[in-house]
Amino acid sequence: MTGPMLSLREVSLSFTRGQRHVVRVLDNVSLDLQAGEIVAVIARPAQGKTSLLRVAAGMQRPDRGSVLFAGEEVWSMSDRRRSRLLREQIALVERAAPQLDVPVLTSVALPLLDAHGRRGAYARAERALDHVEASECAGQHWSELADWERVLVALAHGIAREPRLLLVDDLTATLDMGETEEIAGLLGSLARERGVAVLICAGGSGLADCADRIASLAGGRLVAPPPTPEPEQGNIIDFPGEHPRRAS
Repeated sequence: MTGPMLSLREVSLSFTRGQRHVVRVLDNVSLDLQAGEIVAVIARPAQGKTSLLRVAAGMQRPDRGSVLFAGEEVWSMSDRRRSRLLREQIALVERAAPQLDVPVLTSVALPLLDAHGRRGAYARAERALDHVEASECAGQHWSELADWERVLVALAHGIAREPRLLLVDDLTATLDMGETEEIAGLLGSLARERGVAVLICAGGSGLADCADRIASLAGGRLVAPPPTPEPEQGNIIDFPGEHPRRAS
């Protein structure tokens, strides 16, 4: 594949709050993401980070615009094909408690059972937990995990699918700098070694260390910063705050 793994073309999304108040969370957003590339989008709370990822995953249909995966319009697919795409090629990583109170290994394996059978699903789950160095959590339940371990398990949930597109939702908000750097390293290795396209949405610049490109999301608009020399200590760009409304 020579084109982008993910393309958003002039995507807009609004929600109605109350009876009349309309909030536009995405406003004419365009973005290309290549295989093996990491893009970080930095935004303050309630500025549309999760909405952007759900649209990119094909989980939320935008009001306007196009969402293409490997050059194909996601919302032109049948429901069955789009569901299969979400199960097998796209993974959205969120730090959320599983719906079932089962051991971690079972929780990671469950979404894979239909596609890979019991043996295949558990083998993938074991490999994913080992990859993030969380094998010791396999027999524990979510309530028994430390915050750091929950982040690792959430990431294992995503990579167990061996996706082509990995979407990461503010995964390190409560971690310290060292833990955040470890997650950045894991994401970087997925992109470099496996060619996974990674889109990160975060509230600050810490996890953006591993990104090839950084943009900010404010007022529904996705704004890339002007080109600047990379700082000596890494590709860190502070959140620039509010921006004038301008074309993406």
